[in-house]
Amino acid sequence: MSVLQEQAVRMISGLSDENVSFLIEVIQRLMLPKSSVQTVKVSENKESIEAFQRLDAARTEIMKYLPEDFDPDKELEEARVERYGSIG
Repeated sequence: MSVLQEQAVRMISGLSDENVSFLIEVIQRLMLPKSSVQTVKVSENKESIEAFQRLDAARTEIMKYLPEDFDPDKELEEARVERYGSIG
């Protein structure tokens, strides 16, 4: 066993069972085969795209209920002034 491995064993032996369990989970994630990593990335990308599409659909739906002259930047500035006062 190398010096580095011995150091790792000493460090692990001082951890609680809960922390060892967490460490094992981290190690397993780091040791995923490349094909699994690619599958996870594709899945995460798909979820991100779907979340964005849901957000965009919600934004479109919400816009139906706002006045036509609604200016989000103006609303934000007014809310800031109301909450924090005028800075300059």
